[in-house]
Amino acid sequence: MLQRIQSIYLVAGLICTGLLFYFPVWSSGDQTGLEIYGAGSHIILFIITSLLGLIQFTSVFLFRNRKLQITLCWLGLLIAASFISLFLIFFIQDNQGMNNFTKGIKIGALLPIFIIIFKYLAIKNIQKDEDLIKSMNRLR
Repeated sequence: MLQRIQSIYLVAGLICTGLLFYFPVWSSGDQTGLEIYGAGSHIILFIITSLLGLIQFTSVFLFRNRKLQITLCWLGLLIAASFISLFLIFFIQDNQGMNNFTKGIKIGALLPIFIIIFKYLAIKNIQKDEDLIKSMNRLR
C-alpha cells in the first residue's frame, strides 16, 4: 500500500536522508581555506545517517504491521534528533578557538528538521489508520 499518505511522508523523509550525504551541513575555515563538512565527513554522523536511512527504508514497507511501523518511526525521529544534537556539538567544537573564521550552517542542516516533520506527519497518519481499523473491528 504505497499509495497511502503516510508512505509518501516516509519516502519524502527517506529522500531527505539520502540528500544528507550530498549536501554540505556546515563549513568552517580561516583565511587559508574553507572546509566543508557533510554527513559523510564524521564517522559518527555517517553511521547515524546510514542507520536512519535503513530504518526509514524498512518502515516504508511495514504497512501491514502498523504498530511496528509506528515504533520504527519514533525511533527514526529520535535518531534524527540525535543527528541534530551531534551536528551542533561537532559544529561548535570545529569552530571553537578560531579568530578569523568564516563559519556557516549550510542547506544540509535543514534536512534533519524536514525528516522530523515528515516522521511526525507519518506517525499521525499511521495512527489514524490504526484507529480506523480498531473502529471497524468494533462494528463486526
